Amino acid sequence: MLSRVADSLYWMARYLERAEHSARVLSVKLEAMIDQTPEDAAEAWIRVVGALAWPMTVPPTGTPIEIARQLTLDKAHASSIMTSVRSARDNARQVRELISTEMWGQINKMHLKLSVHDIQQSWSAKPVPFLHEICDDLLLFAGITDSTMRHGEGWHFIQLGRYIERAQIVSRLLDLHFGTMPDDVPGDVKAPRYFEWVTLLKQCTAFEAYCKVYTADVKPAKIAEFLIFDSEFPHSIRFAVDRVQEELGHLGAGGSQARRVQAERLAGRLKASLDYGQVDELLEGDIDGFLRSIQTTCKQIHQATFDAFIGYSVDELLPG
Repeated sequence: MLSRVADSLYWMARYLERAEHSARVLSVKLEAMIDQTPEDAAEAWIRVVGALAWPMTVPPTGTPIEIARQLTLDKAHASSIMTSVRSARDNARQVRELISTEMWGQINKMHLKLSVHDIQQSWSAKPVPFLHEICDDLLLFAGITDSTMRHGEGWHFIQLGRYIERAQIVSRLLDLHFGTMPDDVPGDVKAPRYFEWVTLLKQCTAFEAYCKVYTADVKPAKIAEFLIFDSEFPHSIRFAVDRVQEELGHLGAGGSQARRVQAERLAGRLKASLDYGQVDELLEGDIDGFLRSIQTTCKQIHQATFDAFIGYSVDELLPG
């Protein structure tokens, strides 16, 4: 596969995963404000901004509704949902001949829906339903992709991008709930209260799945175990990392064999740490460090994948 095609498919998937995660986190948090005091809600929004406005150069400011609006519709904000969908569509357009007609129709529909002239009024009228609709559109695109695109190498690059992004953003979200705030988040907050733990589960689409495993006994240690180590839940870190390693094994030769081996080695080490990790040891030790190491390793896997399949020189493919 051409490196430019692989790059476009990979980034299309990453941007869409980021947009879907942001829409869900924002909608759940806006709904949760109804049952929180203004003080508790203000602290919780520090975590939302820290999770979604990342890297945080100029964090959104204002009321919670204004922050949510910026993170949804601000064209100048690199982390907004609108920016992510626009970037995903730009990448999809580069590979229009490789994706299905249904995929292109759905991503174009999402982009046009966010680009209409009265979008700000639609947001102001019903922000939570607006975000729910974005989530539904993005989940529909994922289903259309799986059911209409040939599951060849291009599809595997899409899955790789989706799950590298998911492992990174979920570990970031958990990092903001366990232990100390990351250095790039301004200010500090109190430890999450019961209601905020429930909100975290819902932000990861995990509340019902968690209750099926642990009943309704909402405890931080069990939440950490479920969202980090559960091998069967699609939005756990372990599930995402398992898929990353699996998808790397499906990709073609690419450029340098050494670079491909490096990507596979990094993914294998990360998978091993999740396969054999124990939540009790993490909570008693350095869970912050563990979660941040996952984010760092995901960045390293991304770079190694880029070097192996996208950024290599043509000379590497020629016989010596």
